This record gives sequence, C-alpha cells and structure tokens, in this order.
Amino acid sequence: MESFEALHRSQRGKVSDKWSSYLPAYDRLFAPYRDRPVSLLEVGVQNGGSLEVWSRYFRNARTIIGCDINPRCADLRYDDPRIAVVVGDVNADQTRLEIAALSETFDLIIDDGSHRSLDVLMAFVTYFPALKPGGLFVIEDTHTLYWESYQGGILKQTTALAFFKLLADLVNYEHWQNDLGIAQLFSTFFDSAHLPAFLAEGWVEAIEFRNSMVIISKSERPSHAKLGERVISGSEAAVVPQVLELRPAPQSAI
Repeated sequence: MESFEALHRSQRGKVSDKWSSYLPAYDRLFAPYRDRPVSLLEVGVQNGGSLEVWSRYFRNARTIIGCDINPRCADLRYDDPRIAVVVGDVNADQTRLEIAALSETFDLIIDDGSHRSLDVLMAFVTYFPALKPGGLFVIEDTHTLYWESYQGGILKQTTALAFFKLLADLVNYEHWQNDLGIAQLFSTFFDSAHLPAFLAEGWVEAIEFRNSMVIISKSERPSHAKLGERVISGSEAAVVPQVLELRPAPQSAI
C-alpha cells in the first residue's frame, strides 16, 4: 500500500496542501487506523484535495467529512460518496448539528481551520467529546499560535498552545493530585462551573508536540491512573537488590 506521503505527493486534480514534515508523521500516527472503517473530520477544506487523499489512504473509511467557512466550498464535488462537505463555522451550533447529522462520532479529527487561537481552543473543546475512545485529535499549523495576528504570543498564557501545554500536566495528574485540583490547573481558561467534563474525567491519554502540530490521544476509558503497575522481571539484582522487594507476592493457587 502506498504511504500517505506518496498519496499526497501524487495527488492530481483538487489541490491538497500540507507541510512536508506532516506527511511521515501522518503515516506513523494513522497506520493503526488505515484498514478500519473510520469516520474522519477535517476542519478546513481549502481546495478540497486533502479529502480525496484521505479517501485513498483510508480505503475502508465509512465517512470523510470536511468543514469550511468559505461558501465556495459548497461547489466542491466528489465521485466518492463517502466524502461530504459542510459549509459553516465549525464552532457554530448549526454547523455542529449538520456535522453530527452525517456522523455523531469520529475516529480521527484534524483541525486545519482558521488557526486562530480562540477558534482552535473552541474546536478542541467542542469536538474532542465526539472523538471515539482511542481516537486522535490533530491540530495543524500551530506555529500561528505564536503570532499576535492569530491571537497568539510566546509569553501569553491565554493562547490555545498554552492550554495544550497544560494537558501534559493533566496526563500526569496522579502524581500531583494532592497538591492542586484540575479546575485550578485550567482556571485561566474556564471557571470551575464550566470546566469541560472530559478533562476532569481523564479522557486525555497523551499529547505530542511536533513542529507546527499538536496531537492529542483519547483514552480507551476515562481514568487518571495511567502509569499502571510496576513490572519487574528477572531474578538477579546484584547492584540494587532492594528492587526485588518491590515485586508483588505470587498469587497462591486456589
């Protein structure tokens, strides 16, 4: 099977626009989903070519939805019936309802929309709950979150990027939970009455930062206990013998 990079570079017809560093990253991130009947939402359609690339990459995809505020996107036509385009502000209630009418949940969500800090944050808070357990939420072009013209700034603590950096602390909550509450961690962005439930419930499994990309993984089940049990194997501990004392006692036979 051709890689996502090869499919993108060989795209003909409608233009697909991605930075070169994204291409191998998508091959790595999306490989486990490639043969599944995925539902995918991409915010930001531009000329519409990326939707065709996704349809070629995910041959068994169930639904591929693009959303764009540009009314000219309503004129885009596709031979693949799995592809649909919704025109509107992705954060508007009516647009959200139109997207939900096509698919209520998604395996993969890609935000390549306005790239403005408030829009990025709102889209994440709005659509992460629609992501299926084990799914991925990818935000492209996060370099704009450093730019004042996109409501960003390296020292500003109210940008979407500052919010995503807090998710790195959230996934480690079990190690500082006695020092601070989750609502306090996110108090710059939400008062305690409006804290998104998925943050408090432990649905954020992991977060990865790449140049101009942020990738958030959704847990298979909600929990803040993510470290798991300590697994110690082997029997020789000449340097630090105390480690053997940390192994759980063997289960007695019933």
